[in-house]
Amino acid sequence: MKLQRAILASAILIGASAAVGVWAFSRLPPQALIAVHFNAHGDPDGYLAKGLGLILTPAIGAGVILLLALLFRVAPQRRNLAASAGAYGVVMVGVAAIFLVTQGSLVARAMDPAFDVLRSVFIAIGILLAVVGNILGKIRHNYVLGVRTPWTLANERVWDKTHRFTGRLMLLAGAALAAGAALAPGHRLMIALLIVCAAAPPIAGAIYSWRVYRAIGRA
Repeated sequence: MKLQRAILASAILIGASAAVGVWAFSRLPPQALIAVHFNAHGDPDGYLAKGLGLILTPAIGAGVILLLALLFRVAPQRRNLAASAGAYGVVMVGVAAIFLVTQGSLVARAMDPAFDVLRSVFIAIGILLAVVGNILGKIRHNYVLGVRTPWTLANERVWDKTHRFTGRLMLLAGAALAAGAALAPGHRLMIALLIVCAAAPPIAGAIYSWRVYRAIGRA
C-alpha cells in the first residue's frame, strides 16, 4: 500500500468516525452522556457531555494519523523507512480503524447500556496486532517503526531476524487476544490477556535481538 493511499484511507476512516458522531448527536437526547472511561469490570466510570464525548475519539484519531504522516516525512533514515512504506501504511490504516471501532462502540453503549465496549475494542486490537505481526518481517531497518533496540539498530541482520521472530509471535498473540476477548467470561481476564499479548512479543523480540547480536559477534 502506497503511503498516499494509506493516508487517504485513514482520513476516510477518521471521517467515518466523525460521521458516526454526528449521526449519534442527532439521535441521542440533549442531556445524554457519553461513557469515555471504563473500569476493570467493564463498567463506565467516566462520562462527557454528548457533544464533547462524540467528537473526542475522531479528534484524537485525526491527531494521531497526522502525527504518523508527519513522522514519516521527517524521520531519520527516511530512505530505509520509505522501503517500508507499505507496512507503515497498513499500520496507519489499522490505527485509524481502531478509532472507528472505538467510536462506534461508544455510540452503541450510549444507545444500549448493555453493549460491551471493551470486548469489541479488544477484539479489534487483537486483529490489528495479528495484521501488524504478519507484516513486521517486511519492515526495513529504520528509527521509527519496529523493535528498536541497541542491537537491532546496530546491525541490519539482527534487525531482520528479530522482526521475523517478533512478527510470528505478534501474529499468534493477536489471534489469541481476538479469540480470548470474544470468549472470555470476565473483563479482568480480557485486560490481563491484552497486557500479555501486547507486551510479550516486543519484550521477547528485544531479548532475542540481544542473543542474535551476540551470536553474530562471535561468528
